[in-house]
Amino acid sequence: MSMKGRSNARAAGRVVAVLVVLVLDTSVHAENTSTYACWGGCYNQCFPRNGGTQTQTSPNCYYNCLSSCFPRSPDDFENYCEIGCSLKRCIPVSYDGARLESCFGLCTNICKQLLKFVAP
Repeated sequence: MSMKGRSNARAAGRVVAVLVVLVLDTSVHAENTSTYACWGGCYNQCFPRNGGTQTQTSPNCYYNCLSSCFPRSPDDFENYCEIGCSLKRCIPVSYDGARLESCFGLCTNICKQLLKFVAP
């Protein structure tokens, strides 16, 4: 593997690590609101396995549980927006530190502008 290829791989690895931390941070905040706040937890809560008892009607339970997974506050919306924007726009430039930093800044600005239209 060439030096440029190794450098690209390292930069991409760093970007992925940062994004994983951001996603985990968001997940931790969601779990703090409710034991089964989002996707997998909703499935586990509403469709028990291994002989568990089911106390709620599955489709309604799952729908109600999933509705808690979406951003409720402006801060939540901004976090989800920045993560999505970064994944879509910044991964292709992850090999170039300056362009990557600029891309993250652009995502922050885009999400702040969107928030003006979405927030009441």
